[in-house]
Amino acid sequence: MRYLRGMSLLYRLVAVSTIAAAAIAVFVLWVTTEHIARQTSGPHWGVAIPLVAGGLVIALAIVFALTRAVLRPVGALETSIIAFGEGDTAARARQYPFTDAQLTRLTLAFNHMADLLVEKQAKLTEMSSRVIAAQEDERRRLSRELHDDAGQNLTTILLGLKRLESLGSLEEVRGRLPSLRGQLSAALDGMRSLAWRLRPSVLDDLGLAAAVRSSVAEFETVTPTKVRLDVEALEARIPGDTEIVLYRVFQEALTNVARHSGAKTARVVARRDEYALRLSVEDDGKGFDPPTSQGEHGIGLFGMAERLALIGGVLTIHSAPGHGTTIVAEIPTNGKA
Repeated sequence: MRYLRGMSLLYRLVAVSTIAAAAIAVFVLWVTTEHIARQTSGPHWGVAIPLVAGGLVIALAIVFALTRAVLRPVGALETSIIAFGEGDTAARARQYPFTDAQLTRLTLAFNHMADLLVEKQAKLTEMSSRVIAAQEDERRRLSRELHDDAGQNLTTILLGLKRLESLGSLEEVRGRLPSLRGQLSAALDGMRSLAWRLRPSVLDDLGLAAAVRSSVAEFETVTPTKVRLDVEALEARIPGDTEIVLYRVFQEALTNVARHSGAKTARVVARRDEYALRLSVEDDGKGFDPPTSQGEHGIGLFGMAERLALIGGVLTIHSAPGHGTTIVAEIPTNGKA
């Protein structure tokens, strides 16, 4: 059995069949020479036939037992695959001590694949719950902004219009109009800002490169950080879902530069090849130790990674205290995650 362990299944079956055939041949030869050829008074068929029949039965039983032992790992692997395919995520193929190397590798590959699928399913479930939670947080934030900003401005305008009704002269009405006009302008600006944060129209009209340039221009007006751009690789349009995910990741990375880095300069670079599109945001700020789990600094980064994972992309973070930060979003361009 020790020598069979290194054989492939084909050669093992051949070996079993050869051993069985040789055993049958030796047994028949022995019966022929001992019970038929040496008899002077003629063959003793009454003795020979039962012996030959018994030998054949024993040989066939041995072949059956050995073949069953050889094929048992195959049957166990098939049973595990069927059970896993029907939803039993705990199903794993058993490893047998005297199986061959090919079946061992196949069993290990299936068990590893099953473990990965279960892990991916758990991550996907967790990711879905986080996405739902993020959506609810976004809805609450939008509701609060609409109530606090637009709602209050419109309420003030409405009260101002009601006061106009009680004024006695046209001159008094005209005196009130500039104030109402300013409040209305502020309300419109707030609504435009909110609409831009939800989805900038330039992204739909002109594409990702134009949206990135517009966002960087707005960023530089409100922060002291100067940004260098190299995003010609984004000029070619990409599918809508991928485009908005990449833009949201870029927005979050740029927001992190403003909030946490203290950087004087930043650089936004896009590169494309036949395999992937990469968008990186690099700064010369204070840097940090990249988180390994969600925490004070990790929630935004994990959210970016989850967004990319939904479209088959990956997020890479390079940072160290005092050495700045580089965030790279990479998505496949050849249809392969």
